[in-house]
Amino acid sequence: MMDKFDKDQLVKLLQTNPLGMMLIDPSGKVAWVNDNFPVISGISSLQVLGKTIDTVPAEYQNLFEDEATIHLDAQGSRPESWLVVSSERLPDGSRVQYVKDASLVRQLAKERDELKQKVTELNIVDDVTGLLNKRGLYQSLEPQVSRSRRYNNMLSILIMRIENLDDVNQKYGYETGYSLLQAISEILNDQMRWADSIGRLNENEFMLILPETPQDIAGHLGEKIRERLGELSLAELAGENLQLRTRVGMAQWQKGEDTRLLMQRVRETLRGSEEFQVAVA
Repeated sequence: MMDKFDKDQLVKLLQTNPLGMMLIDPSGKVAWVNDNFPVISGISSLQVLGKTIDTVPAEYQNLFEDEATIHLDAQGSRPESWLVVSSERLPDGSRVQYVKDASLVRQLAKERDELKQKVTELNIVDDVTGLLNKRGLYQSLEPQVSRSRRYNNMLSILIMRIENLDDVNQKYGYETGYSLLQAISEILNDQMRWADSIGRLNENEFMLILPETPQDIAGHLGEKIRERLGELSLAELAGENLQLRTRVGMAQWQKGEDTRLLMQRVRETLRGSEEFQVAVA
């Protein structure tokens, strides 16, 4: 089939190739470019014909590489663009450089990454436990504090910290650590009323938001949770002697407090609380 094309037809095919094409002779000079080369690359034919890698503008020197990605900043009427370069060596020592405009692919990838980031930021569910994550907890806490400030309603929060979660992960593996967090989340969920909110505040802390609840009732709830933790068992820890160490801090909203001050006080009680230890079978 190819032998039916004459020279002029082949030249026309190369000139109209949708890719930009640049022929570099054995000495390293640009001997020819096709019609689409300046359209795709953004550099005129006169700026490259007869030139070597050292004599073209610095931002275009990667056009001479075997494989390269070139990022061109927006300049004047020229928008930001990305070029992908590939190379084919010919028997006489010359090379054909193929140039493709990858700007649309890059833009779509950027938009995809931005969308994924927005989804991550909007997500309010913890991947491991299925409870609220930190973002979800604060979205729940803020209106509760505002309500207490407006109507002087009671509000308590409780934070439970697992002191030795890192030790569990290192000794038994993260999958066991995840199973432990899931089992604890089930215990906490069992103690919740419909109006309460519960979530994983960070790697080793759970937080409970308890509307219409004074601190003494929150304290009783903390004791019940500790009792339930003493009944905890994991198949992954069968035959092991894991001593789970926890602390619980709690605080009741006080008149004039905003979310930051309330969280600051519960953190203080958490730091000063007694460590509680239970065996996990």
